[in-house]
Amino acid sequence: MLPNIETIPQRHMASGDVLSFQVYKFNGAHPGKKVYIQSNLHGAEIVGNAVIHQLIEFLLSVEPTDLAGEIWLVPVCNSMSTNQRSHFFSSGRYCISEAKDWNRIFWDYEKFTKNIMEFARSQIHLNIETVRKNYLDAIQQKFTDLLEKINSSSSVSYTEKFRYKLQSLSIDADYLIDIHSHTTQGLNYV
Repeated sequence: MLPNIETIPQRHMASGDVLSFQVYKFNGAHPGKKVYIQSNLHGAEIVGNAVIHQLIEFLLSVEPTDLAGEIWLVPVCNSMSTNQRSHFFSSGRYCISEAKDWNRIFWDYEKFTKNIMEFARSQIHLNIETVRKNYLDAIQQKFTDLLEKINSSSSVSYTEKFRYKLQSLSIDADYLIDIHSHTTQGLNYV
């Protein structure tokens, strides 16, 4: 199966260069769930690139009729951090202009909703699929409301724009995997 490949511009640099990332979209012949897998948020996390490239190779050998749903793969989700270097050291863990860890910039619905318990009480007599759909619709609506701020002419930080762009790819995913690794002195963990 061949993927649809979308190239998404991430940032226009002062040099005129445009940093971008690619999304490999494998769509099955049958409806189903969406899986979203990204790697390399912190730049030096090359293990995730290898994992996703192996997944791409595997999915190229699969027939569309063998897949229900869709799989979106983003091997290098943050080209800014990948290109960030200080001598021989990859310093891509942080957005250097805002002093923020890339993994701490993401929007969290629960922090922006007034009362999640109120929502839960209002759904208590509904079946689980209806509750799930209503909850996802509420999340999607709040997320969509952010776009007005992102597109405004007022000063919006780069990390806010980037997180919106990246999260918009996965906001409707049923399964999301964000692959992290360490290349020098990290601890082994599962």
